[in-house]
Amino acid sequence: MIRFFHAMRPRVAGTLAVLLLSALAATVRAQPAPAPPTTQPAAHPRIEVRLHLGKPTVHVDGKPVAIPMYSPMGFSRPHFLKQVPFFTPHHMGAYFIWRPFADGDGWAASQFWNGDQISSTPVNPKLAGGSPSFEEQIDFIRERDPDAYFFVREITTDAPPSWRKLHADQLFVTQEGKPLDNASLASDLYWDALARAAGATIEAIEKQPWSDRVLGYWCGIFGEGTYGPVADGWLFDHSAPMTAKWRAFLREKYGSVEKLREAHKDPKLEFDTIEVPRDPLLEGQAKLAGLSYWQDASENRPRRDYLELTAKLVHQGYEKYMAACAKGSGGKKICLHDALKLTQLGWNLHGFFDPGKGWWPAYPEFMTGGGYIGVTRIFDFPGCDGLVTPHDYQARGPGGVFEPEGSVDSIVLRGKLFLCEMDTRTFANPPLDYGSALDVREYAAVSWRNFATGFTRGFHPYWMDLCGKPEGWFGEAEIQKVVARQVEFNEAIMWEQKMGLARCGVPWRVYLFEDLERDNFPAHRVFYFPNLFRADDKRLALLKSKVFRDGNVVLWGPGSGISDGQKIATASATKLTGFEFQPLMPGNIQRRTLLTRFDHPLTQGLPADTVLGGPLAFGPGLYPKDGLSLGEAWTVQGKRYSGLAVKTFGKGPRGAYKGKEPLGEGDWASVFSTTVPMPAEVWRRLARFAGAHVWSEGNDVLLADESVVALHSVQSGPKRIELPGPCRVWDVVTGKQVAGRTEKIEFDLVAPETRVFRMERR
Repeated sequence: MIRFFHAMRPRVAGTLAVLLLSALAATVRAQPAPAPPTTQPAAHPRIEVRLHLGKPTVHVDGKPVAIPMYSPMGFSRPHFLKQVPFFTPHHMGAYFIWRPFADGDGWAASQFWNGDQISSTPVNPKLAGGSPSFEEQIDFIRERDPDAYFFVREITTDAPPSWRKLHADQLFVTQEGKPLDNASLASDLYWDALARAAGATIEAIEKQPWSDRVLGYWCGIFGEGTYGPVADGWLFDHSAPMTAKWRAFLREKYGSVEKLREAHKDPKLEFDTIEVPRDPLLEGQAKLAGLSYWQDASENRPRRDYLELTAKLVHQGYEKYMAACAKGSGGKKICLHDALKLTQLGWNLHGFFDPGKGWWPAYPEFMTGGGYIGVTRIFDFPGCDGLVTPHDYQARGPGGVFEPEGSVDSIVLRGKLFLCEMDTRTFANPPLDYGSALDVREYAAVSWRNFATGFTRGFHPYWMDLCGKPEGWFGEAEIQKVVARQVEFNEAIMWEQKMGLARCGVPWRVYLFEDLERDNFPAHRVFYFPNLFRADDKRLALLKSKVFRDGNVVLWGPGSGISDGQKIATASATKLTGFEFQPLMPGNIQRRTLLTRFDHPLTQGLPADTVLGGPLAFGPGLYPKDGLSLGEAWTVQGKRYSGLAVKTFGKGPRGAYKGKEPLGEGDWASVFSTTVPMPAEVWRRLARFAGAHVWSEGNDVLLADESVVALHSVQSGPKRIELPGPCRVWDVVTGKQVAGRTEKIEFDLVAPETRVFRMERR
C-alpha cells in the first residue's frame, strides 16, 4: 500500500453554479417508469459503469444516472416499513433491498441453497420470520418512489449450516485438530457451491418482472471478504483438502524432493507425507518475542509457501465466483463485492468488536492469511465491477475520518464503481456506539464530511441503517432535513459536477503498488511507502520510471527494502532508498526518534520536544548512516544512530529547487524514517518540500480536489483555507455564494461542523 499527497493541477475546474440546483434537480431524475408487468420480465436495459466527466458512474442504456442511495435493514419487516417512508420523499436514486432469508438455516440461509440443492427455483421457499419478500420490498418502495432503481444485497454470505453438515470433511481444521464452522479455502466443493449459489440467486432475480429496475448486486464471499479462521487467530488449515492441495502445490513448485528438503531445511521430508505448517505464534510468548518481524526466506520457507498457496486458491475461487455472478445476470448488470479490504479491517477484528477478547500481542497477518497477495489482478476478473464496503469503525465519529475499508482509490483508478456503506449511527436509537452522533449538529458535521470525502475521491457513500429497532437511526425530522439537502446535492451536483470532479488535488490517496504500472496513474508530489519491504529489480525499475523524478519527495517506512525476497539485509534497502545503513540491529525494538536539527524545511518551526514513534516493537532495525540526519533514534544500548534522514538526488525536490531548467528523471528527495506514524506537522512540511499546495495550516480534516474543498473539525474558532488560485466560491450546504473572486476562504466554525465549498476558476 502507498499513500500520496496529490499534485494540484494549475487550474480549478468547475462550471455548475449552485444557483441552478432546484432547476436542475427536476431534469436529472429518471423518467417515471410504467407499472411493472405481472408475469413477464421487462426488457432489460444495459447497465454498466463508465467514466462520466472523469468519474466512474452508473449508466443506464448509455445515459449517466445519479444514485444517492439508502439501505434499510431489509431482513426486519417492522424496521423496513417504518424507515423507508422517511427516504422515499427525497426520491433517492437507488435503494438496497435484501435477499430474503429462508427459514431454519441461520444468517446464511438462502431460498436458493439448501445442503447440496442449489437452484434459481427456491429450494427453501419458506421465509424466516420478519424477512420481507423481494416483491414486498420492491412494491413498498415503488408505491412511494416509482422511479426507484435497486441494488440487491446479501446475494450470498457463506455456506449455510445445511451444506456444512453434509460436508464436515471440507471444513477448516486447526493445528489442534478442531474443525471450525468455515469451509477450507482448498475445498473445490465449497468454491463451486458458493459460485453456483451466487449465479442461481442472480438468475432468479433476473427472471422477475421488476428486474429492469435492478442496477446490480452486493455479492458476498465468506461474509464480508475476510476469512473467518484468520480473524479467530488461525493461519494454517490442517484439513484433508488443504493437506492434499499443499502436497500437490509443493510437488509442482519444487519438482524434486531434494529441492523441497533443501528449501524447507528438513532432510526427512516427503511429498506424500509432508504436513501443513504449524504456527509458532501460538507456541508461547517467550518464543514469540524472539521471532523477528522481518525474516530471511530460509527461516520461514514453509510459511511463505503456504501463503503463496493460499493466495492461489483465493484468486482461483474469486475468479470462479465472480464469473458466476456475471453469468447470472447475463453480463447486463453490475456486480459489486464486499471484499478485498486491504486498507482497513472490518468487524472481523475481534480485539476491537468483542469485549470478551483482548488484543493479542501478535495477530496472524489478515491480508496474506486470507489470500490477499497481488490482488489487483482480481479487480480485472469478469464479474468484478467494483466494491461495496463499510468504512472505518474506530475513527468514524466527530473529528475522525470517513475511510472505506476497501481499496477505493485503486478501484476508481480502474474506472469501476465503489459504494461505501455509510453506517453513521445517531442519537435516535441508543446505544451510542461506533461514533454515534449525539445530536443533529453532530450528525450534520459527520455526514457532510462523509459525502465530501466521496465527492473528492470519486466514490459513492450511501445511507445504511442497521438499527434493530423499527425507529431506526434516521427517523428524527431534523435528521431528515439534513438528508433532504444531501440528496438534493446528489441529484444536481453528482450529475454535472460530483460525478465529474477531477481526481487531482486531494491531500492524500491510498493505492496498491501495482497501480503504478497503469498508464492512467496520476502525477503526485509526495509518495509514502510504509510497507514496501521487498525490493527487487522489477519494482525498482517501476519506481525510477514513475516516482524518482520531477522533484518528487519519497518517504520510506522503517522496513522499506529490508528484503530482496530471500534475505533480510541492508543492501536491498540501500538499492531501494539510496541511503547507506548501519549494520542491522537484531531483535524487535521499540521505535522513537527525537528531532535534533531544526534548520531544514522538514523540521523548521517544530517544537524542541518533538518525538516521533511509539512503544510498538518490531525488527530488525534499519538505521541510515548517510544523508542529512534530522533526528536521533533512541535504540537499545543507546547507539547514536539517525532516526530521520533526508537525501537529495539530481536537482532535488521541487519545493527547494531555485533553478530554471525543468525537473525530470532522477530529480527527487529520499526521506527515511525509522518510526511510524508521522504527525500532521511533518506531513505539511513534506508537502511543501515537494512543492505541493497546502490548503490549511490547522490539524482539521481537509478534503479537496479541483472543484470541491471541505473542512471538518471538532475545534470551534476561526478557520482559513488557502486556495491554489483565484476562484468564485459557493457554500454547498446553503447554496449561497461566498465570494466572487478570492484566494482564501475564511469563516468561523462552530464545532462539530463540516463546511463544504465549491470552487470555480475565474
